[in-house]
Order: sequence, then C-alpha cells, then structure tokens
Amino acid sequence: MGQVYRATDTNLGRQVAVKILPDTVARDPDRLARFEREAKTLASLNHPDIAQIHGSKHQTA
Repeated sequence: MGQVYRATDTNLGRQVAVKILPDTVARDPDRLARFEREAKTLASLNHPDIAQIHGSKHQTA
C-alpha cells in the first residue's frame, strides 16, 4: 500500500518508521479511508511487538 522508511525523530531522539502512500492510494477516497482506519486501530493498541502510531498527515502534490 506504500513505501516505509526508517528515520530518526530528531525532536525525541528515537527511531521511527515513515510510511509514504503512492498518489494512486492517496487520491482514492476508499483506500485512504482504509489507511486511516488501520492507523486508528493500531493507535488504540499497546504492545511491544506492534508499532505505535504517533501521527498522520495527508498531503497531495
């Protein structure tokens, strides 16, 4: 559904994953809604083997 990059959160000094959605996904309301539902579901979970969601931003060029 997208590309994931490892990065450093320079404000908090931690490793993070950044997921970039391709334009075809970001412009498709159904697929974007699915992504947002998945992010909300993951944000509600707390387990050391599940990635935490710290934020989401929708931006198109």
